[in-house]
Amino acid sequence: MDPTLKEEPAFSSMSRLPDDSSKSLTGMAQRDLEAALQLLAERAQYITGASGAAIALIEESGMICRASTGPSAPALGAEVQVKSSLTGESVRTRKVLRCDDAEIDPRVNRESCRALGIRSVMVVPLIREQEVIGVFELLADRVNAFEERDVTALERLAEMVQTGLEHADAARRALEEIAVKSEQALASHEETKPVEPVTPLAETEKVADAPVPPTATAVERDQSEPARPKEIDVQTCEACGFPVSKGRALCVECEAARISGDLPAPLASSQPPSFLSELGTPRKQSWLGTHIYTIGTILIALLTVVLLMLRLR
Repeated sequence: MDPTLKEEPAFSSMSRLPDDSSKSLTGMAQRDLEAALQLLAERAQYITGASGAAIALIEESGMICRASTGPSAPALGAEVQVKSSLTGESVRTRKVLRCDDAEIDPRVNRESCRALGIRSVMVVPLIREQEVIGVFELLADRVNAFEERDVTALERLAEMVQTGLEHADAARRALEEIAVKSEQALASHEETKPVEPVTPLAETEKVADAPVPPTATAVERDQSEPARPKEIDVQTCEACGFPVSKGRALCVECEAARISGDLPAPLASSQPPSFLSELGTPRKQSWLGTHIYTIGTILIALLTVVLLMLRLR
């Protein structure tokens, strides 16, 4: 082996690993959040029988739709109107609001509702630390579509949305810590790295005379076509059951735990978490509950016969 060529320590390749891993985990965290929001929106539509459901979050550019399902719901990435609508009233009052008939309710935008075929609306604000961070909406194409049980179900799903957002924030903070530790480790390694041998002048001239490969020009994006919303396929984490994007086996936190060696035990089966599966499972009634009217009819008939016999005596 040439003595002037020194093998780079294994620590150098390891110190560069967190940079690529952090970028990959950041993208996975974003996809996991989108998958979780989409799953909750679809679950809300299924439970309440609504024609549309949407989750919108407050961002720098305004209230942006982050999950959408059904023909009545706004498209992904669309800005939700909060100035003169039931959504804006819910954000200002921080209360759950319900519109049973869009044709006679002055709080809704009647023209927009007519264009989308909306007759009933329900809005639940998403609140964190006394601040509204978004809304969870249900839309229906019929009058009086929602009841108090639908309000309760949507409030529970809204709590799950907040849990998903906190999950994503925790993953983001963990990635930032990984990036900082990676930079510190790399800086420490560079300080202790041995000085490389001086390259002979002849070799330097050869390197200088070598042709420089042409640089690739940047491809400009065509801004004339609007971005199309992408379809999201939802799966669940094998370790904790949290919704993840297609092709994923673990969520971000479990992925980070695997790297550190603290991966939790996997679920006993591939079924979704109980808090989501319970919502879409209809309650089973007992035999007495399903035959209560038949039993009542028989009892009334028997009582009538007894009264007739007593009267004939």
